[in-house]
Amino acid sequence: MTLTVTDQAEVSRHVTKTVNVSAGAPPGTLSVAVFRQAGWSHDVTLLARAYEQSCEGAQVATAEAAASLAKDGITPVELLLGAMDADGDGFVRREDQGTDCDDTDPARKGPTPWYADDDGDGYGNGLLPPRRVACEGPALTASRAGDCNDRDLNVHPDQAEFRCDGQDDNCDGVKDESFDVGGTCVNALDCQGVKACDGAGAVACTSTATPPVYYVDTDGDGRAGTEVRGRCGPIPEGASPQSSDCDESSRFRASGLTEVCDRIDNDCSGGADNGLACNLDWRTPVVTDGTNWKATATDGTANLWVAGDGGKLALSQMDFTGERLIPCDGDWKAAWVAASGELFLAGGKGTAGRFARVTPSATECTTETHNVPQVMNGLVGIENPSEPPTLYGVTGGGRSFRWTPPAAPEQTQPNAVAASLRAISAAGRLDTLLAVGSRNASTPVAFRFDVASSTWSEEALPAALTGELRGVHVVNASDAYAVGDNGMALERVNGVWSAMKPVPAAYSTRSLQDVVAFGRTAVYVATTDAGANGGSVLFFNGSDWSVVYTDVNAPARALRSLDGKTPTGVVTTGDRGAAASFVTTR
Repeated sequence: MTLTVTDQAEVSRHVTKTVNVSAGAPPGTLSVAVFRQAGWSHDVTLLARAYEQSCEGAQVATAEAAASLAKDGITPVELLLGAMDADGDGFVRREDQGTDCDDTDPARKGPTPWYADDDGDGYGNGLLPPRRVACEGPALTASRAGDCNDRDLNVHPDQAEFRCDGQDDNCDGVKDESFDVGGTCVNALDCQGVKACDGAGAVACTSTATPPVYYVDTDGDGRAGTEVRGRCGPIPEGASPQSSDCDESSRFRASGLTEVCDRIDNDCSGGADNGLACNLDWRTPVVTDGTNWKATATDGTANLWVAGDGGKLALSQMDFTGERLIPCDGDWKAAWVAASGELFLAGGKGTAGRFARVTPSATECTTETHNVPQVMNGLVGIENPSEPPTLYGVTGGGRSFRWTPPAAPEQTQPNAVAASLRAISAAGRLDTLLAVGSRNASTPVAFRFDVASSTWSEEALPAALTGELRGVHVVNASDAYAVGDNGMALERVNGVWSAMKPVPAAYSTRSLQDVVAFGRTAVYVATTDAGANGGSVLFFNGSDWSVVYTDVNAPARALRSLDGKTPTGVVTTGDRGAAASFVTTR
């Protein structure tokens, strides 16, 4: 408050003093002493003014009185000032000329500066003066200042730095302090680097170091040829800093291998069978019994098995000598030989499916008929370390079965796939298992087995294909081949199916029945007959197809099955006793 004393005899003589009022709950009494000035009269006027908050605040009360100052002693004068502050927030109600925005709410005090808030984030532009001082602000204003970027509603005080962008996003005068920009780090490739904004609001570890390139062996021939973009630091054990394999799709091709007669450039010197005098003729049995052989399998060294309908099963050497028949009740569609030499069969009898197993020394086979309600068309085995192999078979009804003798077979998944499955193959591991067939006998299909869910996942095939896929062979985790009707020949590289180079025109309308591959430069295919022309074995060397065998029997016979563990021992069989083998020891 202020107190002004004016000499009534000469009003130009006056004095105004500021009187500080101690904080406390009003009302209260304040005593002020006034002394007559030299030369003044004894009669004065006293004027008291009360202000809100400070002497610069709104004037909320006045009181005036005249007084005669005694020559001696004290003359008491009482001035009464009053203004209402009902909520006790230090601001007086407007009826008393105060500025309290709401005298019933202590949280709402007097007028507030309102700053431009063009981005609507609740914080005003701290670089500009307030647009007005009032109890309520106009549109696009805020009572809080400090916004350092009023064009971005995400930028304002009272928050953590939320993005790495080279800007001060919380208006504390520091850029990206939450992200340790410039600090040391190690990136995903184990390379030393520094932290930097990645342009998308996050922080990344940037490094100028280049990880070394090294090579690994993926085809199992002991030579490394698959390039790997590595990590900083030492290369992994077993990897090589140099490539020593010219073809990582085949364990039969690598620098340093011995060249043999198998239509393959084994030593990577630039020519197949180079420097060798090779006899690449196919052998045929002297006498056949006219059986329609549906399946053939070889152990890769000496033994050759053939099987068909009516319980027909025969064992011979690869050159068809020493043949003997072994009774095995069933109509057999597929065969597979384990590393032990034991043969496993899949097929059926009537409408029901069945498996069978037989060793080379046995006089009869052992059949397994439990839990297989549909005839099986395809079969493959996967070796187990300390127990018999696990066999996988597929049916025309879209079902697949798993059998690990001596346990009973079981379905791999509860529901059938929406397709007729014709063939199945794997490269010794469950995660390489593939099955092929057709949908409605007109659309080819291929499926990959998902180990985690134990279900089949359909894979995309090239467009505009018609017919049925009838054979499949998985070479390794990266490479597989499938064949079928209308000269259809497909390759799968790193999970993607594509069409191979078209087969020779004379075979473009034939059904390709089976396929065996030893890499991208050695693919064998067995075909059906056409008119007077017998079934053939086609060979793809990575660039071109050639016909390496044709059945010359009259009438013509189709070839149905093909097998080979190594490129020096391949066998094919088919209708009415058709059979041929390519065997070389050099």
